[in-house]
Amino acid sequence: MRSTGWKVVAILAATQTLAFFHRSLATLLAEPIRLEYGVSDTMIGVLIGAAFSISFVIAAFPLGHLSDHRHRFRLLGIYVTIWSILTSLAAAASSFALLLLLRAGSASAMSGVTPAAGSLLADRYSGARLAKPMGIYSSGIYFGVGFSLLVGGGLAAWFDPFALVHTGILPPLAGWKVIYLLSGLPGLLLAAILVTRPDPQRSAAPASPAERSGPILAFLTERPRNYLRVLLALTMLVLVATAVGAWLPSLFVGKHGWAIEDIGLWSGAIVISAGLLGTLGSGFLVQAAQRITGMPRPQAPVLILAATISAPLAVALPLVSSPYACLALFFCRSFLGGIIIALGYSILLSLAPSEQRGRLTAITGISLNLIGGALAPIAVAVITDLIFADPQDLPLSLAIVNAFGSIAAAIILLTGARTLLSCADTESDAAPRT
Repeated sequence: MRSTGWKVVAILAATQTLAFFHRSLATLLAEPIRLEYGVSDTMIGVLIGAAFSISFVIAAFPLGHLSDHRHRFRLLGIYVTIWSILTSLAAAASSFALLLLLRAGSASAMSGVTPAAGSLLADRYSGARLAKPMGIYSSGIYFGVGFSLLVGGGLAAWFDPFALVHTGILPPLAGWKVIYLLSGLPGLLLAAILVTRPDPQRSAAPASPAERSGPILAFLTERPRNYLRVLLALTMLVLVATAVGAWLPSLFVGKHGWAIEDIGLWSGAIVISAGLLGTLGSGFLVQAAQRITGMPRPQAPVLILAATISAPLAVALPLVSSPYACLALFFCRSFLGGIIIALGYSILLSLAPSEQRGRLTAITGISLNLIGGALAPIAVAVITDLIFADPQDLPLSLAIVNAFGSIAAAIILLTGARTLLSCADTESDAAPRT
């Protein structure tokens, strides 16, 4: 593989890293934000989940359409510029409603990243070869979430999120607002790099801009046993990962009595190390499975195995009494989650027709964010607030949501194992359909 190819993979992984870094700040800073504006856990769930995910869903398909027809690196540079500026502007949010609007705008820009990046990667790598670069790209999720916890936790130790900070340059700001202000600045440098990159030749000529969505719907209904099955299972698994990620800091603050900077340091290190082992190791696992079994498409069995093992771990994670046992389970779940997200996207991109990858990836993003992103944080909060009516029952609420998503995903994949293992070759699946 040429070095220029890996350079493209690295730039796209950096873009994904930045997106999840900015996306995850609200999770780390949820408690000072709640106290600043005097809102409930349910409203914080809306900030973390629904405000982001609904906007993401609305913008995803139009931006996916642009990815199928326009200069993809230039689009990525525009997206990064928009969400970086909006992240810094959170420092000026005078109300919770304004903070929701800024987060919604950031989400809209971020929704265009994976359609463009996935299209670029699938044009360069095909079949089982896509697993490794997709794993590197997907590692940006864990780098981003991990850095938001590590860097955000470090900034929280420097700028107390709960107190006013006097910078000497700006008016006094709450510490969490200073963290938002500083966090948005690095994105402008990455945006400058992205807009100067040439757009590589597509593996197939893109469809006319006037093309309707009919062929995409036909593709989805034509192969419901493979593409839609993987998409639905991946959505359930993202629901679990989002629920854990959204409420882990609050779980440690409330149940285990940890400070924000402490859980930021520990969970950030775990997300980065375990997530990287999973995403980067997924490609090697696929190659090993191919050598051992001789299967032409080993991504599916590895995905099924990882999803099945992760189910009991996700349920036990919030229930254990020891904070270090909880962190150990979080490490294992993050490792398996890295494998799941990398191989899930790899399978979906391999099955998608090349001229429709941007829009099909957008549909994947819509499902993952509408259900996995928006529903998970709110579901945990609603169970805590309305059913148990006690914040101390957050661990039980999280366990219920984790059980639902994990078991559903395992059932979906296991009942369709024969179909997934015998589906058509990715090369023929990726043939253009009109």
